[in-house]
Amino acid sequence: MKSKILLENIYLDFPIYESESFSFRNKITSMSKSAFSRMSSEDKGSKVVHGLKDINFTFNHGDKIALLGPNGSGKTTLLKLLSGIYSPTSGKIVREGDISCMIDIGFGFQSDATGYENIIYAGISRGLRKKDIEKIMPEIVDFSGLGEFLDMPLRTYSSGMQARLAFSTAIASAPGILLMDEFFSTGDLEFSKKSKDKVLEMMDASSILIFASHDLELLKTLCNKAICLKHGQISYYGNTEEAIDHYKEFYEK
Repeated sequence: MKSKILLENIYLDFPIYESESFSFRNKITSMSKSAFSRMSSEDKGSKVVHGLKDINFTFNHGDKIALLGPNGSGKTTLLKLLSGIYSPTSGKIVREGDISCMIDIGFGFQSDATGYENIIYAGISRGLRKKDIEKIMPEIVDFSGLGEFLDMPLRTYSSGMQARLAFSTAIASAPGILLMDEFFSTGDLEFSKKSKDKVLEMMDASSILIFASHDLELLKTLCNKAICLKHGQISYYGNTEEAIDHYKEFYEK
């Protein structure tokens, strides 16, 4: 079965209750016009941030799609919707194919659990079955290079070691659909290079890639199409180079 994600009339709202208590915060964040241009009053006691508005799109097998837009445009929100982290307020979403979401790669980790236990927890949080986790465990252990530290609680790890474990767990299974929000640091230079090579391999092997990044040259290399987002809406769709030209013209002034 070929991978596919269908979005029809998607709206995603974030209600904010007791808006009076946000008066000081609103004064501070009013400096960011793009964020608050998506906020409206729904009633006297609440406000709503419109995360996504009227999204209609189909991601098909073979699509390598770049997500373009300034901070606050809805790129990460869209990725979280596609992965199932968020559910739409209204509209229809259909997913066909295995999805790997590399946004919060440490999701599911517990500080008092050992490295081995956290591999299991992370796998369960991604919907893997016990036998699937057991099958990929040796690959995760080998790639992480953490050795005997995997028997120790996560709270004893340095930030670099935690990043190694999280990344090694996230890339262990090859998905049909890969969702990714920027590249990320994974500690020392040698491991970072190995990690980047592995991610590029996964991107190339995925049947659908949806990649949000500000690295325009990298997007040109990896993606054959691109979406521009503005205030939670699709403002442009086309081949990568044309979309990047559009982005530069309207957003990089």
